[in-house]
Amino acid sequence: MSDTKAPANPDADETLDRQIALLMEEVRRETVPSRLLELARKLQKALDDRKG
Repeated sequence: MSDTKAPANPDADETLDRQIALLMEEVRRETVPSRLLELARKLQKALDDRKG
């Protein structure tokens, strides 16, 4: 038996996946600590939205 469930809204999941990927790319490139904190907060929100 699989624990995988079908997403309620595949388009929304895909949008969040792209948003998370873009944020991760920005984090990788960023050298300014204050900007990293802002990006980390955005990433955390996107991941929380994905869970919910």
